[in-house]
Amino acid sequence: MDDALIIVGAGHAGGRAALTLREEGYSGRLILIGDEPHLPYERPPLSKGVLQGTADLAGCSLCDSARLAELNIEHLSRNPVTLLEPLQQRLQLADGRWLAYAGLLLATGGRARRLPQGPAGVLYLRTHDEALALRAALRPGTRLVIVGGGFIGLEVAASARSLGCEVTVLEAGPRLAGRVLSPIISEALLNLHRRQGVEVRLNVALASLQADAVVLADGERLPCDQVVVGIGMQPNLELAAAAGLDVGQGIRVDAYLRTSAPSVYAAGDVCEFRRDGVYQRQETWRNAEAQGRHAALNLLGRELPFEAVPGFWSDQYDWCVRTVGVITALMVSRPLPGGALLLFYLDADHRLQGACGWAPGNSVAKDIALCERLISAAIPLSEASLADPDCSLKHLLRG
Repeated sequence: MDDALIIVGAGHAGGRAALTLREEGYSGRLILIGDEPHLPYERPPLSKGVLQGTADLAGCSLCDSARLAELNIEHLSRNPVTLLEPLQQRLQLADGRWLAYAGLLLATGGRARRLPQGPAGVLYLRTHDEALALRAALRPGTRLVIVGGGFIGLEVAASARSLGCEVTVLEAGPRLAGRVLSPIISEALLNLHRRQGVEVRLNVALASLQADAVVLADGERLPCDQVVVGIGMQPNLELAAAAGLDVGQGIRVDAYLRTSAPSVYAAGDVCEFRRDGVYQRQETWRNAEAQGRHAALNLLGRELPFEAVPGFWSDQYDWCVRTVGVITALMVSRPLPGGALLLFYLDADHRLQGACGWAPGNSVAKDIALCERLISAAIPLSEASLADPDCSLKHLLRG
């Protein structure tokens, strides 16, 4: 190739793609362009170890600057792409330079979704710098109100409680993390946070955010020292949309992660791909890792369809919710010691489509890994066997 392979977005997906290209033997010019000043890093530690002061940026990074130099990966930071011309296969940087490419990966990720208005002191959590700003505000006794009862809000709540903050979580919906979890796990999360001293309010609407309080729609005023908003992520679509690429809730791709433009791929949080005939995005560590690797292989001409099984995890206090696959209407529950449990989701033919584990630490990690193998095996399973704690998942896999 005469021109470079260029990756726009130096987060997890983009960084993993760059490293994979070198691991797979690509020796041409490779450019990694990022808005942030940092090296590519993973986001899960931001709401946990970084907030709690037990992890730093080096511990989150996919590699260090010496490794990038060794691999001859050109990392352009704080010089974002302002214009993309797919027909000419070139892009322009903020400093005015034009770069031509032979292949392009858009891994532009997203930004924290903002409330339409609020005081200047409201904090969000999406980037490492935002995590540091929030960490500085979490002192013992701080009255913290978190707007949003999804995973970001709940993980921040857990970290803030460990630091001695007084925490209130406000959720507009009827249950916690209701978009991605079944009611039984949402209820377990609610009970866990309340046991840890978090005040959780469900079905609440905001009237306004003030410098020292949150005002609810019913007029109640909640005094606080700090407000954190965790209401989801806004995908960075602007560059792709302006270039005429097909976009929906993300940059739309085919089975090979190719966009509607020649030689342009997408991966990570911004990538909208079809699963079971429906377009979707997945904002998870697992998806960024898998799609970053996969897009790199297809940039090299492998022509591999993306068929990875989805999944995610969330650590809160000493407990973890861990999932694989997808939720279906037919659910089987398996109780485990100490209040832990496994949920199995089956299709009409009783083949496993998804599973969710709720347990202390990593105690269900092996079970979830076995469930992933059962999903791939696509064998009919007995509901009674799945519900029986004494029935080994390995046995079901062999059967």
